Amino acid sequence: MEDNKDNRKDIWKKTERFIIESGKSIGKYFIGKLITSTIIGLVAYVVFKIMGINPAWLLALIIGLTNVVPVFGPWVGLIICALIVIFINPIFALYTSLVALLLQLLEQFVLLPLIVGKAVDLKPLLIICVLIIGSMLFGFWGVVFAIPIAAVIKIGYGIFIKNEKKEDEKT
Repeated sequence: MEDNKDNRKDIWKKTERFIIESGKSIGKYFIGKLITSTIIGLVAYVVFKIMGINPAWLLALIIGLTNVVPVFGPWVGLIICALIVIFINPIFALYTSLVALLLQLLEQFVLLPLIVGKAVDLKPLLIICVLIIGSMLFGFWGVVFAIPIAAVIKIGYGIFIKNEKKEDEKT
């Protein structure tokens, strides 16, 4: 009877730890995503300013804000910026699109795996794989939630399964 009570206490402690660590990890994910989006927005501003594309600040703001939404957001930002610039100078619309595309590649394959991966304690290659699998299985929403879900699964595995295996090996 006493052993059963201890077992329930242990499960509650693990569950509490799981909830707390999952919440922290999801918060770190969103902070990491905001950091990468800010970097992309700043780089876009500098590049547009150097190229003489105006309004550089507006285009950079659009790219930075839309970049918060993984994978699809940068495409939306690219289209909006191209539509704005096409009325100013059609050639600049092409340059703006190329810059936005290169920034998306930089964010998806460098910044996101490094910054967000470190924030949620997932390897960069795993981040890329999780995003691909999430998009294939669930489309837009799969991409949006793929990294936080992977982080929560990793936390759950570490708390409930990995530690359980260690305890079984001790007995």
